[in-house]
Amino acid sequence: MINRPFISFAILCAILACGQLSNGETPPKPKKLHKEALKLAKSGAIESSLQYFRAAVRADPSNYEYMNNLGVTEMRMQSFRKASYRFFNSLKLSNGEYARAWDNIEELKAFVSDDDFITFYHDWLGLNDDNSPIPGLDFDDVSYGIKHKTKALPVIDYETFFDPSNETARSYATGYKPYMLINGMNHWDLDVFGNKELLTEHFKSSRVDYYPHNMREEDVRPYFSELGSAIDNFENPTGLFDRIDASERTAYIQWNMKDAEWDKMKELGMDLPPMFRSDDDWIEKCFREIDRVDEFFIKTHWRMVLIGQEGAGMFNHKDTLHSASFQAQLAGRKRWHLCSDAYDEQMYKAGDVNTFSPNYSKFPKALDLECYDVTVETGQMLYYPQNYWHQTRNLDPFTMSVSGTLVTDSNKDEISHEFRKECQPNKRGSRIFTYEERLCEGLLQCMNHWQVKSWEEDVTAEFEIIMKKRAEEL
Repeated sequence: MINRPFISFAILCAILACGQLSNGETPPKPKKLHKEALKLAKSGAIESSLQYFRAAVRADPSNYEYMNNLGVTEMRMQSFRKASYRFFNSLKLSNGEYARAWDNIEELKAFVSDDDFITFYHDWLGLNDDNSPIPGLDFDDVSYGIKHKTKALPVIDYETFFDPSNETARSYATGYKPYMLINGMNHWDLDVFGNKELLTEHFKSSRVDYYPHNMREEDVRPYFSELGSAIDNFENPTGLFDRIDASERTAYIQWNMKDAEWDKMKELGMDLPPMFRSDDDWIEKCFREIDRVDEFFIKTHWRMVLIGQEGAGMFNHKDTLHSASFQAQLAGRKRWHLCSDAYDEQMYKAGDVNTFSPNYSKFPKALDLECYDVTVETGQMLYYPQNYWHQTRNLDPFTMSVSGTLVTDSNKDEISHEFRKECQPNKRGSRIFTYEERLCEGLLQCMNHWQVKSWEEDVTAEFEIIMKKRAEEL
């Protein structure tokens, strides 16, 4: 969950005029879109032309002419940062040979300061892992990538995780430290979970939040869609988006799962380790009888599936609930940057620092960071405790992971504090969810349960059960 207000998306989109993703459209031809864009631009309808230029680039992202002309339009609208990115991309696509992009860069420099232009170039270099300096654009004070200290994330093998003699693994299982878990998904059928066609066969009509414009920035809002339509839009982008910039193929799907959908995932073979399903007992105890399981899941983004294209990801942030989380990588690779809250000051505020390529000139304290930088492969899992800063970037054209929020012995007091604030009947505003009496009754029961729950003993008991099963199998 991201560190911004959790407003009901139904309310949010009524306020902000979010869209409903259209279905069943025939993808327009890039050439036709570009031709219409040029026609509108030449007639003086610059704002109207913008959505057509963006759609042409999205439909044919390898065309350096379309990319350049989008930049010209944005420059005319005084969106200089975005314009610079288009010109840099045009040169990248043309191996530095498209003369018009060079001319436009020179024109853009007349509108911005040298410092601003250098910042644009630095930030562009850090947008994707495959960006590299453009020959001819060399600045002594421009660098990209990570200069602060990073370290490898501890790797725990699931095969030895439940061995009573493995005290190191046991210390991670209690949830106080971040780690990567390997061999924990060997028995999952990843051919099912990582298959777009089979996925849509089972969940085609599931409601998802679709971000055709990525989630790299804090203030982006979703389009409502069915899962099948959103995945189709990955491959065959359709429609004109007049309020957002969806020119890049870096779309992102956030699927807040309902109870029946989560059960279906388990039916298909999702078998989480015991420390990642420790919420099953109290969810049943607190919410099943009062029929508030789905409401709890949706309002808190408790269980999610995240699907994205290459380059898509989440900006640097901490989770509002002070909760712990896990992710199981079902398809593709995802890069993570993780940092404890000991470095709050060096992170400034959510979304400020691109931790994959910080602008150290603008955020000099970031040089003092010491964090984890890790790539999670298909079939691996990642866990981080409460209050950890995290930023992600997908590294493959189709990536998918399942994610869950967790209450642990170390965060039960903080997460209870957040829920108590939300369950004030006369509170002003809504950070996480709007007050609902029955939901809050269930939460109060949960919070009481967390205080008496034997956290380490419960984990130990799960270990013993699994070890016994393994011994019987042998």
